[in-house]
Amino acid sequence: MSELREISGRSANDMPATPVYGAPVDHPSAWKVADFTSPADYTIELDASQLREIERAMRQIKAAGLGLDDLQHEHFPLPSLRPVIAEIRHHVADGRGFVVVRRLPVERWSKDEIGMIFWGIGTHLGRGLSQSVLGDRLGHVKDFSREDPLARAYRNKQELSPHTDSCDLVGLMCLRTAKSGGVSRLTSAITAHNLMREADPEALECLYRGYAFHRRGEEQPGELPFTPYRVPVFSNTEGMISARYVRTYVEAGEAAAGRPMGDADLAVLDRLEEISKRPDLMLEFTLQPGEMYFINNYTILHARTAFDDFDEEDRRRHLLRLWLEVPSMRPVHPYIRRNGIEPVAGRTPSYDWSTLTKNRN
Repeated sequence: MSELREISGRSANDMPATPVYGAPVDHPSAWKVADFTSPADYTIELDASQLREIERAMRQIKAAGLGLDDLQHEHFPLPSLRPVIAEIRHHVADGRGFVVVRRLPVERWSKDEIGMIFWGIGTHLGRGLSQSVLGDRLGHVKDFSREDPLARAYRNKQELSPHTDSCDLVGLMCLRTAKSGGVSRLTSAITAHNLMREADPEALECLYRGYAFHRRGEEQPGELPFTPYRVPVFSNTEGMISARYVRTYVEAGEAAAGRPMGDADLAVLDRLEEISKRPDLMLEFTLQPGEMYFINNYTILHARTAFDDFDEEDRRRHLLRLWLEVPSMRPVHPYIRRNGIEPVAGRTPSYDWSTLTKNRN
């Protein structure tokens, strides 16, 4: 079915199934900030033997002349890290949905070498995906707004409201912090769902029905600039609740589909954001150089405060990002599973939202 045929009329493809809320989710993924007594409750510390093993792997990779695009998990055997990888998988897929790993001594390696190490760890967790039309499988989270005022959110310094990405598992690693700001924020989408189920079931029903998502200028040739189907913000697949949400994409997608959102529609999104930003639900921390986190993209909403940067290029905030495909991690609604963004020659990850929405995040 072509996209133009799919968008015409109301079909089963346009309307996700009636929400099945069931009982509130009682699971480690439905957490609140008070569930953690200290950062140690969600942190893994790399030990000296594991760091030595990483160094040996890097020496072998350099001796073989391998680049990032050549690296597969067999190039990072890392036997002493197997328990760490298993623990990351457990917490992300079956536990609270996220884990912080510290501390890789980034001062020992060049930026490119650190990127290869981060990528190498990622190969044990999933398959790396392209993150934009540039084809960047190792994303650089920096402020590019000086060069591109319309740069996508991960390439500027604005605040990012709670959202999900276009993959199964997200990894983020810090090389340099900002002059100020840039605080990471994580919220359990499952807890937000539980609270909306109790306090505002009508709004939750709208979120289950879903919205057209804008493709922010990164659609493939021949595709519409928005999804020709409604993407559910919350969905229940085989009894598991999952989330897919980016407010800007929702507002712009609905406008592009000829359904600009009115006050009542926007109030539903406001309600979700009000809950997901509650201080008792939003865990805040600042990744330090050499620290990384991995999150389940279906159970965790992630965000970031705005930041001020240094003027010097070699001091500017810089994080590395992985989008990983892990099909076995969780059964999800087909409209929310995204395998990254395919490269498109001649395009850049920037878009002017001004005609479609006042929001930028």
